[in-house]
Amino acid sequence: MPITDDTTVTFYDPHPGFAGAAIPIPDAVKRVADALDRQTLPLADGVQRIQAVTHGRVEAMPSLQYIGLWISASSSPCGQRYLGHFFRVIRFREVRDGDHQP
Repeated sequence: MPITDDTTVTFYDPHPGFAGAAIPIPDAVKRVADALDRQTLPLADGVQRIQAVTHGRVEAMPSLQYIGLWISASSSPCGQRYLGHFFRVIRFREVRDGDHQP
């Protein structure tokens, strides 16, 4: 079945932080992603938790199984200008009947 906002998923592999990106992922988003790690809940709940701490566009990408964040033109904390940046915030996998949760 296709993954929808109501699909129960397990979140894993949150963004590691700076990791060579042109700009670091916002601290509040990183904290939420870390808190979601290994949690099992509806996909929409994870999206809402991330969206609550950012003005960027948060979007679930079901075909790629991650939640992404798009931050548009602004200045980075170190003063550099950028047109925008997309982050893979956290991955997820669908929980299916019979899956064992830790």
